[in-house]
Parts: sequence; structure tokens; C-alpha cells
Amino acid sequence: MATFDLSVSIRRPPAAVFAVLADIQDSEPIPRNATVRMVKEPLGPTAVGTRWHEWVAVAPHCRLYVESVVSEVNEPYRLGMDFRSRWFTGHLTYDIEAAADGSVLHHRETVRPRLFARWLSPVLARGMRPRLVRRLADLKMILEE
Repeated sequence: MATFDLSVSIRRPPAAVFAVLADIQDSEPIPRNATVRMVKEPLGPTAVGTRWHEWVAVAPHCRLYVESVVSEVNEPYRLGMDFRSRWFTGHLTYDIEAAADGSVLHHRETVRPRLFARWLSPVLARGMRPRLVRRLADLKMILEE
């Protein structure tokens, strides 16, 4: 199992940060150098049960499919979701804290490799942390543009 607890300060109010996260498919790819295709279902306001279907290019001619389902919404302060793929399952929570100069976005994520892929856990943790740091930096850039 890999656990991540990262944060970034953003010079925008919590409502603006939440709005981007609630319609993240409109801002993809994040990080900007990623090859991602993402579809939100159903379109419209994000609520418990909203799904994102995501295809991520991990190598030439190799895509990883990830499905995320919103499990918690407390607009504009929290968005939580469960996700799964063929290789792993997990939970992601975005907590948005009001700050004097905008917000602090907390990214808390737990990833559990599936039983047959447990050997991937150390590799997964080493590879994901830099990508998540880049993702938060790109979210900051998008929101502060």
C-alpha cells in the first residue's frame, strides 16, 4: 500500500479550487505532459456517485484504464473518491482549506495494488510521488492563470 499526503498553496478561494476539481476533465491533461483521456458521467454538477472514466498512456501503445467514483462532496471544502483499475484500488480526498491569500489544497491518497500486483507497491510509491507533485503544481498554475 502507498500513502500520499501532499499540499499546495493556491492564490484562489476554495470555491474556485473546488470548481476546477469538480470538472477536472475540462483541465486535463494534468500533469501537462501526460497523455490522458477523461470522461465525466453524468455531465453536470459533481455529486456522490459521479464517475470519471480515465485512460492514461503509460507506455507506447499501452493505456491504463482507471474508474473513479465520487464518495464524498462537501462543496467547496472536500471532494473524495474511490478509484480502481486492473492493477490497483484506492481512495483520494481533496481537502481545500481557506487561507489568508487564497487556499491550501491537500491531496491525500491511498493506493492498494491488487493481490496479484502486490510486488508493484514499492515501484508504485516511487513513481507516483513525483507525478502527484507535478499534478499539484499544474493545478496551481491552472488556477492562478
